[in-house]
Amino acid sequence: MQKSAKLTAVYALIMDLPLSLVITLVALALSNLDAPGSLNGPNYIRMACLAYVVTFFVNFIHAERWGFAFAAKHSQPGTLKFGILLNVVVAAVFCVILDLIMTAVGMAAGGSFAFGPYIAACLKGFIPCYIPTLIIAFFWNNFADKWSRAICNEPAPQMPGAPDHK
Repeated sequence: MQKSAKLTAVYALIMDLPLSLVITLVALALSNLDAPGSLNGPNYIRMACLAYVVTFFVNFIHAERWGFAFAAKHSQPGTLKFGILLNVVVAAVFCVILDLIMTAVGMAAGGSFAFGPYIAACLKGFIPCYIPTLIIAFFWNNFADKWSRAICNEPAPQMPGAPDHK
């Protein structure tokens, strides 16, 4: 049974709010080290909104399929190890896409976009953004899934720990 577009959208709206807020704060704090003044209220709100929109659409890639396949090769569904491995992959997909887009937007807004510094900034920001992304994905996912399924009245998948599509 595949997730409906409605369930994916509702899940994204719930799951991505804390993710967008925290990752934007981390990313702007990092950029503030090189460009003082980039961590301010209006910039934070603008970038957090952009991150929320980007992550909403990233949900439709269905990275949990890749995470499930990876985790299933190395552990049993429903175990802690399985949940960690699944979220390692899903968080990586989200973080890479957010890193590439948000860094480009931030540099372009600052008027100093160049490919070399862009790649360096993406690499510099990946690990500091990936760690909170992984933590949020691991702890918030179950709540977001449960609440979105209740809102959309769609049952959980039959196999414990599996995404509901193959």
